[in-house]
Amino acid sequence: MFGLDQRALFPVLAAIAGLALAPAAQATIAPLTVAQLTDASDYIVRGTVGQVYVETDERGYHWTRVELEVVTVIKGDADTRALQLDVMGGFLGGDGTLSWYSPRFDSDEEVLVFAEQLESGLLVPTGLMQGKLTVRIDPDDGREMLVRYQPMSPEKPYDHRFIPHPALADRIYLTDTLEQIRQRMTDGWDGQPIPGKAPERLLEMHPGAEVSR
Repeated sequence: MFGLDQRALFPVLAAIAGLALAPAAQATIAPLTVAQLTDASDYIVRGTVGQVYVETDERGYHWTRVELEVVTVIKGDADTRALQLDVMGGFLGGDGTLSWYSPRFDSDEEVLVFAEQLESGLLVPTGLMQGKLTVRIDPDDGREMLVRYQPMSPEKPYDHRFIPHPALADRIYLTDTLEQIRQRMTDGWDGQPIPGKAPERLLEMHPGAEVSR
C-alpha cells in the first residue's frame, strides 16, 4: 500500500489554482472556458512529452516534473523549444502525494498545454487538469482531436495509448481550438474575473486592460 501524504492534497491545490473546498471528498474545481484558459496562461504550447519523474520538495510534497519538447508556441516566448511543467502529486518509492485534480502525463504523449508561471517559479498547468489535452487522431475522419482524460485512480500507472475516444458528439478538434485561442489573444482579456487567478496577476499579463466591476 502506498504511503499517501494526505495533508498535501487539498490545501496545496487550493493555493495553486483556487480549488473550491467543500467537504474534502467532494471538492471540485471551477470549469474554465478556452477563453479563460487563454487569458490566465503565460504559455500555450503544443509539444511531445519526454521524461516524466517525481521529486520531493523541502516541505515533503511530491511533484511530478514533466519535460516537454515544444513543437509549436501559440502563446509565450516564440523561441521556446522546451519547458518543464511542475505538476502537484506523484509517487516516489513507497511514498507519494495523491492529487485527484492534477493532470497525468506519459512519455511520447502529444499534448496541448496551457501553463501559468507562479511566483515561486513553478510552471503549472492552468486550471489543473483543465490545462492539459492529449492530441489524438479521430478514427472516423483522420482529423486531430483533443481529449481531456482524467484517470479515476491517480495512484495507478497512466498510459496515454489507451485513452478512450470521446463520443462523436463530444469531440473537439485541434484546429477549432487553436482558432479560438488565437481569436482570444487578438481580442484580449475582457476584464472579467477568472476563478483561481488574482486580478492583479491578470493585469500584469494584460497591460492596459481594465477590471470589470
